[in-house]
Amino acid sequence: MDKGGATNKGITQKTYNKWLNIYCLPYKDVKNITNEEVEAIYYQYYWLEANCHNMTNKFAVLCFDSAVNHGVKRVQEFLKLAEYKYPAKFLEARKNFYLKIIENNPSQKVFFKGWMNRIKKLEKFIETI
Repeated sequence: MDKGGATNKGITQKTYNKWLNIYCLPYKDVKNITNEEVEAIYYQYYWLEANCHNMTNKFAVLCFDSAVNHGVKRVQEFLKLAEYKYPAKFLEARKNFYLKIIENNPSQKVFFKGWMNRIKKLEKFIETI
């Protein structure tokens, strides 16, 4: 089982509950999140908090995707390991993070192929920027 718990479009139930609470909206299951809510949460909790709006386009994409997948705090670690300027080092740090997850909990290995596919798609996409 994915240790992140119930998630839809990269948004956990916990994050969704937090957002609903801020806007005094009734709680509902994250599986029923609307596209408008996803967009608002992505912007507020990931794009702005990861400071993507102040980055180059490549790093904005890398950091946004990483913030959704790993949380904003982890983005700062990846940026530091990438010396704030090497996208390939950023992606390598992310790959190593996945490997560490598996090392710490071998049951998570079932997700490795999907994680690597996500990295490969991200690598290809930032090449176009």
